[in-house]
Amino acid sequence: MSCVAVNSLVRTIELELLQPPSRPIVRQKQLIPGNEKFIQNLHQKLGDLIELLDENRMDAIQAIKDLETKLRDVAFRVEDEIEFQIAHLYEEEEELLTVETPQRTIDAEEDLFVEKPQGETWPSFKLGCILERAIRDIDAIQKELSEVKMEYVTAAASTTCCSDGGIDAMMVVGDSSHYQPLQGSRMVGKNNEFQIVKAMLIEHSSRQREIVSIKGMGGIGKTTLARRLYEDSSIASHFDKRAWVVASQNHDKLQILTDLLISMRGCVDSDTQEDQLAEKLYQNMMRQRYFVVMDDIWSVEAWDSVKACFPNNGNGSRVLLTTRSSEVATIIGSKDDFSHQMQLLEEGESWNLFHEKIGKSLGSEFDMIGRQIVEKCKGLPLAIIIAAGLFSKLDTLDEWMNVAEALNSSTTTTTIDEECSRILSSSYNHLSHSLKACFLYLSIFPEDKEIHVREIVKLWVAEGLVKGAKDMSFDAVARRHVQELKDRNLILVSQPSSCGRKIKKFRMHDLLHSFCVREAKKENLLHVVYKNGSNFPPKDFRWVSIQSAERFNEQTLYSSLINCRSIFVFSGQYTSSNSKISPLLRVLYNHTYYEIGYLVHLRCLLSRKRAFTILDPFRSWNFQTLSAYSIDKMSFLEFPQLQHLGSYIGLRDFPISFHQNLKSICGLIPDQCTKELFTKVPYLKKVEILCEDGWSDCINNVAYSHQLQSLHLLGTLFGGLVIPNINHLVYLKNLTRLRFTYLTFEWKAINILSKLSKLEVLRLSRCWCIGEEWELLEEENFDQLIYLEIKTRNFERWEASACHFPKLERLVLACCKELEKIPTEFAEIPNLKSIELYECLPSAVDSAKEIQKEQHGQGNDNMVVIDKSIKELHSNSDSEEDELES
Repeated sequence: MSCVAVNSLVRTIELELLQPPSRPIVRQKQLIPGNEKFIQNLHQKLGDLIELLDENRMDAIQAIKDLETKLRDVAFRVEDEIEFQIAHLYEEEEELLTVETPQRTIDAEEDLFVEKPQGETWPSFKLGCILERAIRDIDAIQKELSEVKMEYVTAAASTTCCSDGGIDAMMVVGDSSHYQPLQGSRMVGKNNEFQIVKAMLIEHSSRQREIVSIKGMGGIGKTTLARRLYEDSSIASHFDKRAWVVASQNHDKLQILTDLLISMRGCVDSDTQEDQLAEKLYQNMMRQRYFVVMDDIWSVEAWDSVKACFPNNGNGSRVLLTTRSSEVATIIGSKDDFSHQMQLLEEGESWNLFHEKIGKSLGSEFDMIGRQIVEKCKGLPLAIIIAAGLFSKLDTLDEWMNVAEALNSSTTTTTIDEECSRILSSSYNHLSHSLKACFLYLSIFPEDKEIHVREIVKLWVAEGLVKGAKDMSFDAVARRHVQELKDRNLILVSQPSSCGRKIKKFRMHDLLHSFCVREAKKENLLHVVYKNGSNFPPKDFRWVSIQSAERFNEQTLYSSLINCRSIFVFSGQYTSSNSKISPLLRVLYNHTYYEIGYLVHLRCLLSRKRAFTILDPFRSWNFQTLSAYSIDKMSFLEFPQLQHLGSYIGLRDFPISFHQNLKSICGLIPDQCTKELFTKVPYLKKVEILCEDGWSDCINNVAYSHQLQSLHLLGTLFGGLVIPNINHLVYLKNLTRLRFTYLTFEWKAINILSKLSKLEVLRLSRCWCIGEEWELLEEENFDQLIYLEIKTRNFERWEASACHFPKLERLVLACCKELEKIPTEFAEIPNLKSIELYECLPSAVDSAKEIQKEQHGQGNDNMVVIDKSIKELHSNSDSEEDELES
């Protein structure tokens, strides 16, 4: 498929040749004058091609596939030529600075027999040749594509005229009920299985440590059932400790041990050895009744590597395994009494699941087609969910009929796996050009990896996969793509945002991930380094995912990746070689590479390692995102496209000056928060300020950032720093999210925030309050507040009513060990969904349950009260890294 190649080339043309100001060296070498028409022409033709490919989904036609392959190769070639030429200009400049004797450029030597137009530079002439050849190739492809499309449309029209449906088959559904969303979501058809496994876990008479297994084919719902069991309140209360870990196909003992300890709220140092982790895990579970879920076990070896960590305490501890292999379940499992075979859904259950996930009330014509599709899914839940996601995006009866016909085209008997694969392929083929490219990029993450939306948005944009839209930023379009993938059931939401309106983190089902990896490899996009570095690619790839926990010869790997654009490091071993990476690199993720001064095309650097050094000269003119643990002193005026900047320990020791495109800064210190900074960066949306001593005029100056939407003020763990006069914050008319962490405040200062007319999220995290009572006056209403979080001590009484928080949906109270009760008037808040309490007084919990009772009496049956221990709070809250980005 050409989706990645074409989108990437379009964005490269925009950044390097169309977007002002262009690189200084491009202006110096006069690449653009004389080539303007070629640049505009190629850019327009590529845009037209994308629209043509999106307009008609004809991926199944072999002629289209061949043309897409040809288009992909042309786009990659042209992009490489443009970017290599720009990188070579810097190399020439270096040579001129270091070599005293005159010398001819390589370009000139190559073109000795080519007559260059008088008055035109060699770089400009060479770029013109690249563009002219590209236009000829694109024109030829577009002509062939148009011819194939015409043949396809003619054949389709002939078929339609001869069909029984006639012209009526093209009707657009006008019944508004077709678009009514279905309410509620549940685990269809699995309640009986839930009860069976639950009995094995807490009702069986065995007091020994038992290994319970759930087995079944991929996509049948093993993880969903295990998650429901893990989160069930009666099961959770039965055990002293719980932990969840995903083993996956390429299991890693060190990672499994680390994840288990983290799941149990244990602390893990990055340099801890396997045997130390194993001993710590064993001690954590000794004399405890524990419940551990090991999801997605593929081999007996994966279990054998960690089984010694689970002591048999003779108190009814349980380890629950999910696996596709009956053999693995038999060998590992205790006995038949503790093994469950997952069943496919029956016909009625299948239809109910499809109907729930489609999100639409179906008319009779759609109902008939839908039942045929559900039958093709053969009772496999994942196939049904993916099919529902596909058909939910089709609005006309004709579209439903065409897709159903394609799925029914196979005349041979197919297995469930084959049908699932066909449905996945069909769903993938019906994605837009840009969305398809973004979906493929998810293949770079390891199986079962939780993906942060804030990161993937920046990565998609940096890779050039997101197509620009009128009146929408690239980030906004990328976030819309995440929502689209969710709507199509191609990703699984693992954590919503605080306000519940957006997605914060998501995962992929392992079958979808395998499909994604397979497609990316088929297109020569992805190479994965697994357990060792021996599987170096025989040819070049654009994306490299290092998932090896062992060190390897990085020089051998990098030297074979001359056109690589993204390098991701997911392993525990840090990559720190000074071997030279491809000069075309755009993305470095969790990499501690130092010599990046020559990476002229670098756009995104995300690193959580302990330090990061950027060498001079740093020539990445299109640098967009820099987020690292620490950053050396540098001038950010060198990067006119920089939009996101963050440091986990603060941007210290140098003055701050930016181009106006900056949108977020995390890690400012008060002295840097000048009026000049906030007035010269007019589009700033998000700011985080770290303070240890005093605020000076910081808060007053922040008020000049009129577009600001998110503000986080962060003190030190034991600093006791007092929030200053925050009256000026009320001038932030666009502020929707406000967070205070490790700070001391007075309640009257919090009341002032009620004047923020758009505030939706207010978080008082690990703070200290002055004054035991929070009393709100009649006019101090938080009219738009959806999420309120209070994690503070010395808070005893709360005087407020529903009028003060009319739109509140989620209330979180933690460490409020002296708060007697929650205001009873909160029972009158119409949209209240949950009250979560962590280590609060029993009287506060009782008041929450009274509110719940009244809410249920008024018809709000979905309102819940969650009472958890403080340890569970720590496991569910953001890590320190997340806090800097939330």
